[in-house]
Amino acid sequence: MQRFWNNRRLTFGGIMLLSLFLVFFFAYSFNSEKLRREIRLTSNGITAFRKGLDISGGTKLTYRIAYDKYEDTYTNAQELTDVKQTVENIILKNIDGRISKLGVSDYKAYTQQLSTETQIVVEIWGVADLDQAKEIIGKTVELEFKLPNPTTGDSAERKALAEKLYEDLSANPEKMEGLTSNRASENIFYTKYDNVGLSELPPLYQTNLAPLTSVATGQLSELIAGDYGNSQYYDANGEIATEMLKGFTFFRIIGTQTGARATTTLSDLIEVATQLSLPYATTLDIQPTDQGIASGTYRITDGTLLYNNGEIYSNQEAYQARILELAPKSTLGLTGEALTAQTEAFHQQVEEIKAALTNDSNATFENVGETMSGMIGLLELKQALPTFDNTLPSLTGTVQTYTDTTSEITYFVKILEKKAPSDKRYGFVKIEQVPPTAFEEALKSKTTYTIEEVFVQDQLTWITAQSSNGKILNGANFNYAAVSNSQMGKPVVVLHFNEGGKEIFCDITEHNIGKQMAIFIGGAMITAPTIQSKICDGQAQIDGQFTPDSARELTNSLNDGALPAPLILMQEEKVSPSLGENAFTGAIIAMLSGLGLIYLYITLSYGFKKGFITLLSLTAFTLVLLAIVKIIDYALSLSGIAAIILSIGMAVDANILIFERMKEEKAEGKNDDTAIKTAYERSRAAIKDAQFSTGLIGLLLFMMGINMFKGFGSMLVVGVVLTLLINVPLIKELLFIFYPTKKEK
Repeated sequence: MQRFWNNRRLTFGGIMLLSLFLVFFFAYSFNSEKLRREIRLTSNGITAFRKGLDISGGTKLTYRIAYDKYEDTYTNAQELTDVKQTVENIILKNIDGRISKLGVSDYKAYTQQLSTETQIVVEIWGVADLDQAKEIIGKTVELEFKLPNPTTGDSAERKALAEKLYEDLSANPEKMEGLTSNRASENIFYTKYDNVGLSELPPLYQTNLAPLTSVATGQLSELIAGDYGNSQYYDANGEIATEMLKGFTFFRIIGTQTGARATTTLSDLIEVATQLSLPYATTLDIQPTDQGIASGTYRITDGTLLYNNGEIYSNQEAYQARILELAPKSTLGLTGEALTAQTEAFHQQVEEIKAALTNDSNATFENVGETMSGMIGLLELKQALPTFDNTLPSLTGTVQTYTDTTSEITYFVKILEKKAPSDKRYGFVKIEQVPPTAFEEALKSKTTYTIEEVFVQDQLTWITAQSSNGKILNGANFNYAAVSNSQMGKPVVVLHFNEGGKEIFCDITEHNIGKQMAIFIGGAMITAPTIQSKICDGQAQIDGQFTPDSARELTNSLNDGALPAPLILMQEEKVSPSLGENAFTGAIIAMLSGLGLIYLYITLSYGFKKGFITLLSLTAFTLVLLAIVKIIDYALSLSGIAAIILSIGMAVDANILIFERMKEEKAEGKNDDTAIKTAYERSRAAIKDAQFSTGLIGLLLFMMGINMFKGFGSMLVVGVVLTLLINVPLIKELLFIFYPTKKEK
């Protein structure tokens, strides 16, 4: 037994066992959360090989490149064409990087022209799940730099834009999300509401009930102009403000559901009042004058409905208070005396506001937002301001200030009065002109809606930043992003521009000192610092109130591919196999049949022993090759399978050369041991030359060919290497086993 299991045979035995394990029990699966393929063990590994687009099908995604801002900016036709070409090249490069980074080797991405529309088509082989494919491509990480819009009279243009979007979507309402999401930088907002009642929808729907009840499921509503609802936004000074949004809205009802109301809540009453166009208002009752109305119930008297929403702040400290907030201006680009002067000016402003608010609790201030007002419970105050001190001997009439160390926002709290322990305050909703019978009937059932909508605001808040000579600053000028720390030691993201971006950024900052520059990523505004000075070092700092993890995540997203123009998903489809599973099955049958015919030919030509040796060596060769295919996660295509079959045929050449040479040595009267050694040594040079020439062709196909040729060439190279490292040495060992001699060592 010791003579049989020499070192070479032990090595081959180990390789075979490992290959069997990999082929039958090893697999990869795609983790859609981490966006990568991960190793797993399975009892059905033989079926877990990755398959290419021509075998298992795949996914085809078609995106439209939105060139709107370039077409609005560049009036010279040739200049616009050159810019578009640059944008296309950057997008294709970034898509290639995203897919390749995730280990997807079989794919192609290319541009196509449809009328005046430029599209990017991405075909991913072996990924037949549409959602998985979209995860691999990833969302559009568009990097935009914008300045405040100096004009306000663009309502007609905004209406025209809304009408154009409406027209584009009328034929394909299901494309609403793809065409309009991630466009907040253009004051275009896409929202989806899942299974919500009327009271949970924006005021727009409560004042436009007709379209909501008459539009067919799946179709677009009419274009509605007017008030949408209240919204918070950043004003020109970077402060949070609230305003009524006005503009143009259309929606699509995806589904409705009607059922009985299990309970009657405040929102249910308001919803029915809205449906019946009844006026309602909220009131605060200090004394329990309506003791007949228990909390959570209502009473209708003479057409007036009163609903008791419960005692307000029962057994709690509560204060009639007003909370204001003031954010400091950005210190980006400031140093030395300029930084000190701005800091002192801010502290002076805080003292002035504090003094004015002390004298007049209703005082208003420019660039100061209001966080809360009215009766506020201590728990709410502590949530809004964790450092709020309710133990001070005198709170009423005073103004306290608190600074949030994370956001650097200073809060002013003016306490007007404190609720007495004996006070019983109840919240009531009063609905007027109630028809009791119709109202009670309407309360019995509740309709919920699943809706997606598009709102186009009638004003454009930001415009694309461009230099004095009309060049746009965007992702095309982006070099890389890195995590750093601000002067206060907080995480920030620093953008580094290339030489062209450095010049544009310098020019923009020089001509827009004192203005905000908003930075949008993927349609969402990350920060909007004020330009304090000319910045020509090619760096822009994003201070978006980051944590270390969120700063790192944003940096990785940008470095993985910040796009210079948005990609809008227009079409997604599962691609059927070009030749299909039948062709794959036929290729496997052809490979097995080839092995059988080779065995038969070698047996008839050289005898049973050599036929069996050939069958064993080729089986081992194929097993190791399949193990390598499995472990490198190679996507099997028909071209790759053809290369595997050809590699088996090339491996047989080595067997024939050795067998023929061995026959010649035996004819000269040499014993088996000497004949095997001599045949092996004298055949090796010819085998190497033949395999080297084949490997060279495979390498050239892999380096210079299209995807189909690359798959063929890569498998051909692997086959050549395995022939030299596995098949040829294994033939020698098998010959020694089947033709044993006393001299064998």
